[in-house]
Amino acid sequence: MAVRRRKPDVNKWELVTCYACQAIVWIGEAVVQETRNSPRMFSICCQQGRVKLPPRRQPPSPLKELFDRPSFMLQIRVANGMLSFTSMGGQIDHIVTGTPGPFAFRLHGQTHHRIGSLLPPEGNAPQYLQMYIADTENEVANRKKAFSKGTSSVEIDDSLIADLIKMLDENNHLAKTFRHARDRLLSGDAVELSLTLVNQKHRGRQYDLPTAGEIGGLIIGDFNSESAGKDIVVEYKSAKLQRISDLHPLFMSLQYPLLFPYGEYGYDEKIPYDVSVNSNIKREYMTMREYYAHQIQTRPSEGMTIIKSGRLLHQYIVDTYTATEQERLRFLRLNQKKLRAELYTNVCDTLDSGDTDAAHIGKKVILPSSFTAGPRYMSEKYQDDMALCRFYGNPNLFITFTAKPNWVELKEHLDAYGGDSPNNIPDLECRVFKLKLDEMMSDLKNCVFLPKTAAGIL
Repeated sequence: MAVRRRKPDVNKWELVTCYACQAIVWIGEAVVQETRNSPRMFSICCQQGRVKLPPRRQPPSPLKELFDRPSFMLQIRVANGMLSFTSMGGQIDHIVTGTPGPFAFRLHGQTHHRIGSLLPPEGNAPQYLQMYIADTENEVANRKKAFSKGTSSVEIDDSLIADLIKMLDENNHLAKTFRHARDRLLSGDAVELSLTLVNQKHRGRQYDLPTAGEIGGLIIGDFNSESAGKDIVVEYKSAKLQRISDLHPLFMSLQYPLLFPYGEYGYDEKIPYDVSVNSNIKREYMTMREYYAHQIQTRPSEGMTIIKSGRLLHQYIVDTYTATEQERLRFLRLNQKKLRAELYTNVCDTLDSGDTDAAHIGKKVILPSSFTAGPRYMSEKYQDDMALCRFYGNPNLFITFTAKPNWVELKEHLDAYGGDSPNNIPDLECRVFKLKLDEMMSDLKNCVFLPKTAAGIL
């Protein structure tokens, strides 16, 4: 049987620049096609121009040159961990990350970032931010020793580590703040002090460098728990680790100094939309997902430390995804009254499961069917599938659609805008997969390969 396909009006695989945010996108990703009176608009990068952030700065030397060195890129996660101010909590699946083949970063459960005190307890070696303050004469050796504990030796040259430390001391305002704390301690002016990283809300600007008043106040005396909350209060000396809120604007800069070498502000809850594009926007502020989606786009005119970070990009995307999911769960927990329509169903589910204790019934946090991969979401999808089978009968085809890293569209993007492998930019592979999947579904529905289909579900 001959297959005739209608020639498309536009080449959906042509790479173009988003009119609103200058991101490199495929025409097929457009939600509004170009007309005589209006430009082509995209949602994947900037929500059709509503998400507007200042351009990212180019990275300082030597970091910019290191991103083009393959030997360093293999160790970039190690280098970032050695220089980070906070530790990353979560169960990393080392069986996946340590196996041969394309690199993959997998983490189980909830992730979180934790920060320690300015100085380690007596008898303990310094770690993370403490290495910016304690025993800085042996800083390179301390960093290699701390990060190689329980693993193989760190294969990064000492001079390279020293160059990166110098780079952060000269450019990163977080590093400068902790160095200032070290100088105060060495001078003997303060026997004990703590440091506060203030969560400045309603700033209305992003990627700005923090001012001295915003980023740190050195407080002489005892630590006061009342000043905690969403501010980060670093104690003088303690064995306790403080968990950092993912809503703090320095949440990512503290964990990823190689991605944010200047210590820039990141996401907070009060970053407004650009209403000049569309004044009919119901929401006033952009979401965390929209912020991070804007951040990982390819923009050749800006600094691209994030999308060129290879294996560290894998970790960063997992971190941003878990932070975004935590924000969604937080919203559902704090807005249970708006989900009151589902309360009766929750009571019935509890009774059906045999939990008849009145103290439990109706008090559980409800995850609506709109929460992806939640119990109600999965149940709704299953019921939809079964309804189609009851009406139309058993399905004729069960198609598995897979991605390929050697797709020509990926190669064209890497050749034009940089990158050594599709595996180092996983979001591009996902985007091409989505476009090809949509194309296949369109062909099936429009009888390109098969007779008319009665029903289908994705």
